[in-house]
Amino acid sequence: MQRIGILRGGIGDEYFMSLASGTRIMQALQAEGFQTVDMLVDREGVLHIKGLPANIADSKEHIDMVWNTLHGALGESGDVQELLDEAGVIYNGSPAAAAAMAHDKLRAKGAARALGIKTPEAIFVMPEGTESIAEVTQNIYKKMAPPWVVKPLSGGSSVRTYFAFTPLELAQFVDESISHGQPFIVEQYIYGREAAVGVIEGFRGQDRYVLPAVEIKRDKILTHEDRQTHDHALVTGGLRADERERLSELARQMHDALGARDYSQSEFIIDKQGKIWYLETDTIPHMEEHNAFVKALKHVGSSVGEFVRTVIGRK
Repeated sequence: MQRIGILRGGIGDEYFMSLASGTRIMQALQAEGFQTVDMLVDREGVLHIKGLPANIADSKEHIDMVWNTLHGALGESGDVQELLDEAGVIYNGSPAAAAAMAHDKLRAKGAARALGIKTPEAIFVMPEGTESIAEVTQNIYKKMAPPWVVKPLSGGSSVRTYFAFTPLELAQFVDESISHGQPFIVEQYIYGREAAVGVIEGFRGQDRYVLPAVEIKRDKILTHEDRQTHDHALVTGGLRADERERLSELARQMHDALGARDYSQSEFIIDKQGKIWYLETDTIPHMEEHNAFVKALKHVGSSVGEFVRTVIGRK
């Protein structure tokens, strides 16, 4: 029986989401007949295998491969992938370079622009050595009209993402972002409909199987908390056939441009004129029942079980 280590937890803001995704993957693997081994990274970054402190190299005694569900820092930044590579441990998902590129929103935007894909304008802010809050805000206001999205350079799930409609709100959220001490971007907010599109390699006999686009239906701007607690994703929603086709092609292009492996999920905005804007790509999609990737699997008559079986079958 193949032994799969479930890497979950982590040091970032997405710790509890990673626990949830890891649990969901673990359940699916067990239902498919695989033996699972818990590999928990605690909030201090210490790895525990079967409840005991360990290092990555130790995992080879207990597992045949790792399924990475570390969202955000470590797991999607390329750091843990580098450690797994150095230890000679087989793992699923994107390699280090691809994960790091997708995790950096400016680099991912650059990849989109190189393909001629529209992406909102963004201004990079480094907390260390910045001017006063007023000067930063004024500089942004001169270069970019409201509204704005203030969010970390790296990370996902709308963690520490703020929407500003006035210069006063912008100053407030810039101040808040600087206080965290991490680089962030201020992005032009695009009014429109949000959609997420998953890509799975080798699924159902296709080299790049594109899941149906999931429109994120909402009556307000979704916060991090909304995304974790509300059943807001509706498969295909009000998307037209031509929009779904174009979104599928763009998701496939971004998957390949970033060098993603096994699977990914890209997010887009369709504006009022019908133009599609690229936002970001998750190399480790969330696996809770209410999330877009899982809903799309169900829409095509599939399951998390078929998904994990496909990915492991390629290793």
